[in-house]
Amino acid sequence: MGENDGRPVPPEDEVVYLDEAGGPEDVANALEAAERAVAAVEQRHRTGSHGIRPVAVEGGSDVAEASEAPPGRLEEERERALVAEEEAGRLREALLRKAADFENLRKRMERDKADYVRYALTETMRDLVGVLDNFERALAHASSASEETFRPGVEMIARQLSEVLRKYGVTEIQALGTPFDPQFHEAMMRGEASDVPPGTVIEVFQKGYILNERLLRPALVKVSAIAAGPAQEARA
Repeated sequence: MGENDGRPVPPEDEVVYLDEAGGPEDVANALEAAERAVAAVEQRHRTGSHGIRPVAVEGGSDVAEASEAPPGRLEEERERALVAEEEAGRLREALLRKAADFENLRKRMERDKADYVRYALTETMRDLVGVLDNFERALAHASSASEETFRPGVEMIARQLSEVLRKYGVTEIQALGTPFDPQFHEAMMRGEASDVPPGTVIEVFQKGYILNERLLRPALVKVSAIAAGPAQEARA
């Protein structure tokens, strides 16, 4: 802080100018600093305007000190008030500039976020269209290809698709022959099975997948039940 006739005056370098690399925190800090500076100047202007301060006299009444102040003192206080008004105006202008910078930064961040959401899957889609190209090539030659050559080609494309999914964190849920787990399996029906313990997945109707340790979709399965014994069949 500099000094001006005994009153603190914010130096010019207190006004923070942000370049394009400035983040939201920098803008918010600048706005708060400008608001505090404006409030301080206006408070000083209200409490010390024109040097008029009430003083106590005998008899309990108050009179204005300015009534007995010399003309030179009044002129000095008027000049101080003008300087304070100019300072408040400068700080208000800086505050408006910072508010405009903050609004522009907010809009730019919203545009960047929207662009990220729209194009975040660019690399994934590029790999998937490569698999689609191979499917189209296989279908184009399906009429002239024999079963011995067509089936291995399709299996190769299926492996390519599995590799692409694995690259982006998609893994298959192992269900067949494992104990039923409601976190990863969804039971569609029950069936008797004497060769496995009850509660074991004995058939998979639709594979389930995990995406980066988060369930993408559960596996639709058939679960073994306790086989009915002779006594249960007789009661039935």
